[in-house]
Amino acid sequence: MVGGIRNGSGEIVGVEAMSDGTADQLYLALRLAGLEASLETGEPLPFIVDDLLITFDDSRAVAALKQLADLARRTQVIFFTHHDHMVRLAKTTLAKRDWYLHRL
Repeated sequence: MVGGIRNGSGEIVGVEAMSDGTADQLYLALRLAGLEASLETGEPLPFIVDDLLITFDDSRAVAALKQLADLARRTQVIFFTHHDHMVRLAKTTLAKRDWYLHRL
């Protein structure tokens, strides 16, 4: 079972009992862990995501953007979004050398 521990009560909960944002954060953590493991043993593969952070609050989105910028130092990260809010967060959070915006 994939799940987590509810903050405060310590109750073990399955993904189905999590909010969409919490479940998305868990799945991102699992994807990043798998990618980290593959980077240690094989050829780097691009990490391509689409509107990955739409269920994250700002503080969690900022933390995730920083993790993606760190990951981009080891492999290509392509982050698609149509949410200007995510672009503003990246502009105010990440160094210019750590990301590039291409509008389609």
